[in-house]
Amino acid sequence: MKPLFAYFTDVHGNLDALQAVIDDATRMGISRFISGGDMIGIGPFTNEVLERLCNLPSIRMVTGNHDEAILALKYGLPHPKSHSHARQHHQWIANHLTDTNANTLSTLPRELTFREDGFNFLITHYPFKQGKKESPIAEDPFLPIISEPDSNAMKELFKDSLTYDFIGFGHHHILHDFKVKQTHIVNPGSLGCNKVAEARYAIVYKTDEQELSIEYKSLPYDQTRLFKAYKELEVPDGPFLMKAFHS
Repeated sequence: MKPLFAYFTDVHGNLDALQAVIDDATRMGISRFISGGDMIGIGPFTNEVLERLCNLPSIRMVTGNHDEAILALKYGLPHPKSHSHARQHHQWIANHLTDTNANTLSTLPRELTFREDGFNFLITHYPFKQGKKESPIAEDPFLPIISEPDSNAMKELFKDSLTYDFIGFGHHHILHDFKVKQTHIVNPGSLGCNKVAEARYAIVYKTDEQELSIEYKSLPYDQTRLFKAYKELEVPDGPFLMKAFHS
């Protein structure tokens, strides 16, 4: 099989989890990476994560709701009311986000589409509400998360995108592995937020039979530095975030 790229999503400022994935993929000879959004928010390593991603030999990224909500505060734009519970935390991250990294985030698209090795790919954080694809984050453009996903729900959610061979997305932090006709609908689960100390990602292969194959990986990593940073940096809502989003 030929590896095409490593796909991950929802790093959420967790540098050590990200590094575990990069190290594993690199050991397998993979140098191309694609991120499905929410690189920052929740975890404390905002600039470190963005700089590590931008220093990869090949990286493509889309923005997620946390990325955009933090950028809104950084640039003095309206923050989404649906994220009001996270506003203090987002403001703290925006205050620490460097101008250079903010500019990098602000230039990223919400969607990636490309053709490679005979396959069509779509990368998006989550589908958009009707007519909201270009709306600012303050207008909550993303559809509500489907809490109990199944094949029928995914078929309906991505009904306008089923001409693609691969749809990579995120937002919902659990694993999604569905196939509707020829379309692989893939969310490996959040890389940086997991109830166990494991970082998740997927490797996308082209098989000898000229088909796509997806391998899901879950890698243990040391959370010591993560928890230490939450405490030493006095991250707003740190105790809640550690309990809700980490082991």
